[in-house]
Amino acid sequence: MLPNAELRRAAALALALIATCAVFALWPRLDLAATGAFFDPVTRSFPVSADARASLLRKAIWGASIAMVLGALGLGVAARLRGGWALGLPARAWGHVVALYLLGPGLLVETLLKGHWGRARPSDTAEFGGTALYTPPGLPVAQCAKNCSFVAGETAGGLALMLAMLLILAWHRHRLGPVARLAVGVLAVAMPLAASAQRLAAGRHFLSDILAAILLILLVEALLALLSRAWPTAGPPRAGAVDIPRDSA
Repeated sequence: MLPNAELRRAAALALALIATCAVFALWPRLDLAATGAFFDPVTRSFPVSADARASLLRKAIWGASIAMVLGALGLGVAARLRGGWALGLPARAWGHVVALYLLGPGLLVETLLKGHWGRARPSDTAEFGGTALYTPPGLPVAQCAKNCSFVAGETAGGLALMLAMLLILAWHRHRLGPVARLAVGVLAVAMPLAASAQRLAAGRHFLSDILAAILLILLVEALLALLSRAWPTAGPPRAGAVDIPRDSA
């Protein structure tokens, strides 16, 4: 994608993130209604939070996300030592994946926002059996001390995993048939959706936390794309082209 297009995409995502926070600040009932759909007023709890299968799925996606970033780090180092390529991807692509995880889920989400924004999780608010106040997503508050609700960590990790899988798929698109490409694409998209659905239904994140996490990680991806040539160029492979590895191992 051309730099100007990436700039426009980054600007659009930044505006969408601001608009999302503004919408939920003006109409908090959107958040409360989405969460309330999964809240049992009789038991004053979220039944999905006790579902072992849903929790196992969430942990599996989180584990896959960790495996992806560690694998990308190792393959990036290997690529640097082996002529610039590893498993059909150039070193810059593996470096892009590592940078996406470190800057997105690592620095912005887990370290800065979840550690300092102070937004209480749904299950901790008075509306859903807790004692904390519901607060809009765009304003830092003091309703939570650590590992807070804004933004959704599993969504951020799942989306980074999706983008990494799609990047790998893009480099191997000429080696896979249409069915295989579709299967990998569907699986990649399902990762953040499944993780987000579990966190919303379990009362661990508001809908606004999830949407903000999606837009934030997409924004990080768009900004990184301005600095790296991680994604392959469009079109069929050509002998000697820059996007075709000399070492296909």
